[in-house]
Amino acid sequence: MLKLINTILSFSFLYSALVNAEEENLTWGGFISQGLVYTNNYNFIEGSQNSLSTDFREAAIYGLWRPTDHLRLGGQVIARKLGNMTDDTPQIDYLSADYSLLSAPASSFGIRLGKLKLANGFYNNTREVPFTRNSILLPQSMYYEETRDFQLSALGVEFYGSEQLETDRLEYSFLASKPRKDEVSEFVFFRRNLSGYMDDGYLLIANLRLVEPRDVWRLGVTLGSFGLTYFPGSSQELGLENGDIDVKFFAISAEYNWERFSVTSEFFKHFIDYEDLGGFFTVQPKRTFEAFYVQGVYRPAHNVDLLMRYDLAYRDAHDRSGKKHEKKFGVPASNYWSKDLTLGVGWQATSSLLLRAEWHHIRGTARVPEQENSSSLRKHSSWNMLLVQAAYRF
Repeated sequence: MLKLINTILSFSFLYSALVNAEEENLTWGGFISQGLVYTNNYNFIEGSQNSLSTDFREAAIYGLWRPTDHLRLGGQVIARKLGNMTDDTPQIDYLSADYSLLSAPASSFGIRLGKLKLANGFYNNTREVPFTRNSILLPQSMYYEETRDFQLSALGVEFYGSEQLETDRLEYSFLASKPRKDEVSEFVFFRRNLSGYMDDGYLLIANLRLVEPRDVWRLGVTLGSFGLTYFPGSSQELGLENGDIDVKFFAISAEYNWERFSVTSEFFKHFIDYEDLGGFFTVQPKRTFEAFYVQGVYRPAHNVDLLMRYDLAYRDAHDRSGKKHEKKFGVPASNYWSKDLTLGVGWQATSSLLLRAEWHHIRGTARVPEQENSSSLRKHSSWNMLLVQAAYRF
């Protein structure tokens, strides 16, 4: 109840400040959403297994102020509840100063400072807004909800720009920041919350996109590197030592649009080096995670879309079946991969109201959220999920 009161007070204060502002160059808006989740065999959010859970809601308000032609100040406050993965405490989603150093028809260049959205793939920097995505959940192989806060934003600096080529447009950006260092970080690397803590760290992301002038097609490449230092706690879980975790990753993205139909596909791979930590990771100090999805969206009417997606994730690209791990660690092979077939429908009833429903049939348990399931045992190799969501923007 206290969190709900704090949420209401925070949004009321920001709303009043924006409404009372009389600047012509100030724009603001926001959204609220409520979802319903039903699953079998496992929880997607706590309480969803064989039951209907309402523990999935969002509320956000943003503002953008242009004090000069070259400077933009923007930010968004968001409160999001998704089971145990995120609570509904209001937090700053992003808060940045954006200065344009060059703005011309053929070229642009600028710099951003602050808490910045992380541009990974096509959807990461807009994933929290229901109206900017084609489904309630983005492909979980790449845009995993369990580690969403870690992937979404970070304090740093970003250089960005674009160049008009002979026929197409080249967009680019380079970001340097410090990644989050909390319990979410531990779930990213250890799939559990340990008594130790993360500190130090760096995050570098470079993005290139080639876009057709009419947005008929777009291609993208993301390259990244980050590292964190782990300091073991008093419990010394997994026998881990003080050491660095190093990660390199890349994503390749492609999309083609017809009048009523769109096809999007992304391939994601990251290489994790745990060698410094020793202990449990001595057996396999280096791991390669691999993900891929392809989706089609058909629009029978201007305000209706139908979605079909096939989404793959492998926790070890060198053992996609998981059988080597099963033999080595005694864990079911299906823990190491996930194959998700998704069917969805969306209806934008008005310019402000969006309704969506989708069904997931998932084989493999690599993407069963650890925070939402009390037992680490995965007896069932497949599960299903039904989601419904209503979203309103203002």
